[in-house]
Amino acid sequence: MPEMNAARGKDLFAERGCVVCHSVNSVGGNIGPSLDASNMNIAREPFEFFASMWRGAEQMLHLQQADLGYQIDFSGQDIADIFAFVQDGEIQERFTEDDLPDHIRDIIDNGPSIPQN
Repeated sequence: MPEMNAARGKDLFAERGCVVCHSVNSVGGNIGPSLDASNMNIAREPFEFFASMWRGAEQMLHLQQADLGYQIDFSGQDIADIFAFVQDGEIQERFTEDDLPDHIRDIIDNGPSIPQN
């Protein structure tokens, strides 16, 4: 298992665009489930978290292409760090709109695409 870094996960969550569909600390979209540590419905076990991502992969890939113009590429370390962030309420409390890159903020402000089934 990689060593997990919640602070790096916070940066990745914003920079890679996870925040377009998922909110943390009332920042972000609501297409996907909120990933606040205080009320997560996703199991706190990393493999269950990854399995949940896999189940939503088709919709996530569609939204990435529609809103970002490309598929996000995550390493195992990236996923581990994002998992650490969604578990860490203390770091999540410091997550604000100021953490969002301009292009990500623009997507959120304009409303992300909704996958067509």
